[in-house]
Amino acid sequence: MTLLYNGTVKDERNVLALLLLLYVITFFVSLSWGQVKVSLISPTQDELTLLYYRLNRFVTASIVGAVLSCTALTLQTVTRNYLVDSGLLGVNSGAVLGKVLSMFLKVGPSQLIALAGSMIALIATFTLGSLGGSDILRLVVAGVVVNSVLSSAISLISLYLYTSAASVLSWTLGHIRTVSTSELIIMVVSLVLCFVLVSRSKQLDILTLSKEEAMSLGVNYKSEVFLLIAVSALAGSLISSIFGVFSFVGVAAPNMARRIVSGGHLKLFLFSSIIGALLMAVSDVIARTSLAGIEIPTGLVVSFAGAVFYLYFFWSMSRDYSS
Repeated sequence: MTLLYNGTVKDERNVLALLLLLYVITFFVSLSWGQVKVSLISPTQDELTLLYYRLNRFVTASIVGAVLSCTALTLQTVTRNYLVDSGLLGVNSGAVLGKVLSMFLKVGPSQLIALAGSMIALIATFTLGSLGGSDILRLVVAGVVVNSVLSSAISLISLYLYTSAASVLSWTLGHIRTVSTSELIIMVVSLVLCFVLVSRSKQLDILTLSKEEAMSLGVNYKSEVFLLIAVSALAGSLISSIFGVFSFVGVAAPNMARRIVSGGHLKLFLFSSIIGALLMAVSDVIARTSLAGIEIPTGLVVSFAGAVFYLYFFWSMSRDYSS
């Protein structure tokens, strides 16, 4: 099966222009549409306040989508699995457990505890994955084990939080909202980590080869893989600690980019981040406007889109195998 589209440079530029156009359209729609429609021409003072709120959410959604896409692209390359995102390493489950514990113990700030949960889960995954050797398969299995244990703990604690079940569910689904200055700083840090990943594009290109070939080209395989996984997981955990879990964007955006880009990871990062930002921004607009008087979690819209994507993915996979 191949997920690569061997297009020309002209094709890629046309698609890039289309994506940017859609992104700009989404920007204006995001500002003007909502429970209350706002005119972008000569807005009143109250409308300016609402525009600031919506601009904050649009930028937030864009950053979240771009970060999750970049981290997932990196992890997919390292693990050679196109259905992987940062949740593989247990960071999402760790963040959820931290959030649930903060509600159960009534301590805060919940975002900091969620981040600590992500970091502990990541350390546990690396520790378990290094037992008896060190390779990608062990790490993946360790991530599955850690996710399973943490999910059980989340379910157990949630039984005692029935009065806060709606809040836990909303956060677990993932929800875009306006952010404070401190949360914005955390998001900027996650973006900086993504730029670190982008700077390793050449190494990621080499890692698509076999381990032996990569080492023959001068890549310190173990340290490079560790760096890429650690940075990806940290960036993903920073996002999860604030907004909860989004399980689809990170998987979909890189695979869509592979359909467009015929070059290396530098192009893949560009297209993946734009697609991820666009998907999340559109999902947030739908979440805010689809039901009158009710705002549904953004992650719910993302999950529905994910179901459609997975159906297409498996259809594409079966078609490739049959050809």
